[in-house]
Amino acid sequence: MAKTVDEKKQRRIEEVQALLDAFADQYLTDAPDIASYIDKLWAQLGRKRTYPITGGTKEVWAAAVVTVIARLNFLFDRSQPNSVTLQEICEFFGVSTSRALGRASEIEKACKIRMGHEGLCSGRLSVGFTLEQLVGGLVAAKSMEKEMGIIKGL
Repeated sequence: MAKTVDEKKQRRIEEVQALLDAFADQYLTDAPDIASYIDKLWAQLGRKRTYPITGGTKEVWAAAVVTVIARLNFLFDRSQPNSVTLQEICEFFGVSTSRALGRASEIEKACKIRMGHEGLCSGRLSVGFTLEQLVGGLVAAKSMEKEMGIIKGL
């Protein structure tokens, strides 16, 4: 019985990955980093044992994954390179915006995704949104810590 579930899950992983690859080929040819964040999030969902990716349609899953990454990387902002609208995402996959947004919110909750989520958005964004408590109780963004010389690199 478990083998059947695993086979169904593996088939779903491959089906959605093919849709995600097709989207990246059309919209993200100049943004391999964004495409890699999409792949990384889908792989993360595929590894979750208790998250049922076999339910619903593959198109909604694909649209939702792209929507999450688009939100994290501000791709809905037309001033950003490689910007894309929610309508373009949903039209590409043939799903309604409400279904894509609903599933995207579920994914964000299941994976505990927050703005600046490391590994799913650029390092510049991640550093800007990550807060840390310093000695003495001061809370600062990592980007501020770098400017102040408290941390090196990034």
